[in-house]
Amino acid sequence: MAKYEHADDRGQAAAASATRDELKALLRAVLERSSDMEGPDRSASDRARALYLRGRLVECTADHGDADDAKALLGAEEALKKAAKLNPTLEGAWICLGQLLWRKGNLDGARNCYTAVTARAPNKKASQCMSMLYRTIAKAKAAPGTDEQKTHVLESLKHAKAAIKMDLTDGHSWYQCGMAYMTQFFAEGATDPAKLTQSLQCFSNAEKGGPAGDGSLTKGGVGDYPDLHFNRATVRRYVEDYGPALEGFKRAAALDPQLPWRGEVDAMLAVLAKLDDGCAGQGPMFKPKRLLPMQKQLAEARASTPTEYRGGSLKALRPGVNKGVCVNVRAALDATAEDLLNLHYIVVDGDGDLAALSVYGLEDGAVRQSSTITLLDPNVKDVDATWEGRAFKFRLVRVDLPNQILVGGSMPVGLARPRLASINL
Repeated sequence: MAKYEHADDRGQAAAASATRDELKALLRAVLERSSDMEGPDRSASDRARALYLRGRLVECTADHGDADDAKALLGAEEALKKAAKLNPTLEGAWICLGQLLWRKGNLDGARNCYTAVTARAPNKKASQCMSMLYRTIAKAKAAPGTDEQKTHVLESLKHAKAAIKMDLTDGHSWYQCGMAYMTQFFAEGATDPAKLTQSLQCFSNAEKGGPAGDGSLTKGGVGDYPDLHFNRATVRRYVEDYGPALEGFKRAAALDPQLPWRGEVDAMLAVLAKLDDGCAGQGPMFKPKRLLPMQKQLAEARASTPTEYRGGSLKALRPGVNKGVCVNVRAALDATAEDLLNLHYIVVDGDGDLAALSVYGLEDGAVRQSSTITLLDPNVKDVDATWEGRAFKFRLVRVDLPNQILVGGSMPVGLARPRLASINL
């Protein structure tokens, strides 16, 4: 994994530094001329534009952690406020002022700036900003799962859709819509997988530059945007589409090595190795003398199969949802990752076959290894992923909701709120 660091990292840092230096040089040139354009003999429109350009360049080039730049940013804020006052229709001044206030943590002030633009007329950039801002507000100002949080997330989705309506080829608008759907999925309790499907489709449209796009960066595609690949890979990790998830993190790392991709990949590889080895029966936990007693207990448990289901086996399951089927298993190994994104186990059925079990929405310990686990309408995926020459191939049964599993014949207790491991808002 080291090949995605070092040279690329230094090259991108140098490019970013060069771009900032160029902007600062441009800023100095603008400041030299702005005094003439900002004079009282100039029209309000000219003065507003000069103030806006000055404020925008400072906002783009200043380091918010630097004391000298912090003073410059105060001046930029005043310049942008004057520009907006002199010419209330100067949309760029409002949007730039909103960005500056947002970076200071003034979320309400930023929202007022964007609203000043959208209240006058539809504006794609302002709608994109509002979509992202409302997700930030939902995270910063509302408790998880509350109606307040859900309302903010719905606003985020509304503004993203408004931006798309203005330009179907703008990948940034599609990206915001994908993020909004993803956030909505978790805000509403992670019970509607269609939201994640919509999120992934929006991310695909963002990369292409709209549904009919060809991926060209000059025609609206944002395939060079590292956060797109990082966040899409994070969703794919959640839905356990491991191959594309690993490729997505690799792409994000190539574009921006500073993203926290390594922890995501390492966590996935650790789980994949445990599940792959476990399903292959590697390790002392899978010796016959340990599995045979479990198989015997499972054979005895078949009589307790719920009447509305027909009993099945791990081998007989087909990819997808096996409606009307239930399978009794026992946990032979706890393979849960350290980040507790979800619970993972290697389970064995009455025939001695092994499979991976993935459980979401339950606290660690809610699935007791000493109990018979009954999988209802099992949702099956045959995992096939590769990373740096290591292949991972095994059968996975996924449990998204507590009503899809029985532990010792009863619904499990210890509910937990499903979450993503890492998101770049």
